[in-house]
Amino acid sequence: MQAQDLIISILVVTLSGALKLQFAYGFLGNHVPIAEFAAAALIAYAAYAFDRGVENKEDEKRGSRFRNTLLATALIATVGAFALYPNPALLVPFLVAYLYAKGIGGYRLKGSRGIKNCIVALTWSLGILIFLGTFNLPVMLVCLFFFCKSFVNTVIYDVRDVDKDRTAGILTIPTVLSRMQVTTLLLGLSLAAHVAVFGAYFSGIIAGIDVLLISLVHSTFYIVAYCNRFEMFRNALVDGEWILYTGYTILRDCVL
Repeated sequence: MQAQDLIISILVVTLSGALKLQFAYGFLGNHVPIAEFAAAALIAYAAYAFDRGVENKEDEKRGSRFRNTLLATALIATVGAFALYPNPALLVPFLVAYLYAKGIGGYRLKGSRGIKNCIVALTWSLGILIFLGTFNLPVMLVCLFFFCKSFVNTVIYDVRDVDKDRTAGILTIPTVLSRMQVTTLLLGLSLAAHVAVFGAYFSGIIAGIDVLLISLVHSTFYIVAYCNRFEMFRNALVDGEWILYTGYTILRDCVL
């Protein structure tokens, strides 16, 4: 990935990370505090920039100056996140992100056969849980929903890299399953996650049915497309999905 493309990707992930928290609050019928929104964006930036700044043998090589810049800005973003939201619990997702990207004593959480996908998804959902600050059935369902969405999206990016991973001997879900099996797995997981939150909506414990319906249709489309060699607009349609949903909600609110 070229530096310019990586910067765009980081910015998309940063904004998307904050918007995930905004929608999590919205599904629970609340509005996200602006300080938490900004802190979530900084955390998303710090985690992604740190992962890309750390040099690992399975990742693309980048110039030392660029990597050092990523690491320095990740540190600044981390300090900013704690300044905006001084909760010690935020150390947990940062620790997970560090163990994922760098590891300790040669042990890293960036494992094979779906482990890294689970770790990334857990980090996103755990961060949302910490910001929400409570744990009950609606919060659990919302966090599980974001866990499943994040897991699906990370596997889709593994599909993109399947040939390179096979050559390097890296075991990911797309390298051990057939294309049809990967598509079926992701569609089943996405459907299960959406059915769960649909049930919660009709039980009156979460809100936002229109966004959830759009998410189901949109997720189904990009799972089928990107599991079958479609390559265009991946960052916009996958990483940027919550940006797109925000555009929809702004348009909806303006019209209604």
